[in-house]
Amino acid sequence: MNCRFIYTLSKTWQWRKQLQKYIYDPQLQIERIIQLNTDYLRSMGISALALDYDGVLAAHGEPKPRAEVLTWLKQLVQEFAPHTIYILSNKPTLERQQFFQQYFPEIKFIVAKRKKPYPDGLQQILADAGLLPEQLLLVDDRLCTGILATAIVGTHGAWLTKPYINLKFCPLTELGIVALRWMEEKILRLL
Repeated sequence: MNCRFIYTLSKTWQWRKQLQKYIYDPQLQIERIIQLNTDYLRSMGISALALDYDGVLAAHGEPKPRAEVLTWLKQLVQEFAPHTIYILSNKPTLERQQFFQQYFPEIKFIVAKRKKPYPDGLQQILADAGLLPEQLLLVDDRLCTGILATAIVGTHGAWLTKPYINLKFCPLTELGIVALRWMEEKILRLL
């Protein structure tokens, strides 16, 4: 059996109460990333922002963020502290990294040794930014990957409840991810 799968199961059980809060507390949720603004981040004492890619910035597997997300990112980069925005994706493709290097060089793309829910990526961001866990917010669409990692590390998390979906781009993969999101929520409600 896959080590990451076993790790995810054991940590989901360990942190199930924390994860359930994201399901029931609207303060821990955000529908779309473009609703997140700097006033909210500052009011929470957030000094750095980590963003998942698939579902959050684009549909699963899409190489570039959605047009509305690009507009939002441009504004966020101008308003938020420079070099404190990170992309933490379990699929950090070279094409995605090159896109951000070209159009958003002030946003750092983190390539962690192990994928979420392992805490490596969040710990790497904290070390890079020189911050305490409570100063970092991760926005993710998956409860048992990114949001679980925030529980493990002690950072803030925002669960994205209306992720971007594109059934025309990678239909089978996208359907699989939609099913995973649904199962994670249903299982956590039962625990």
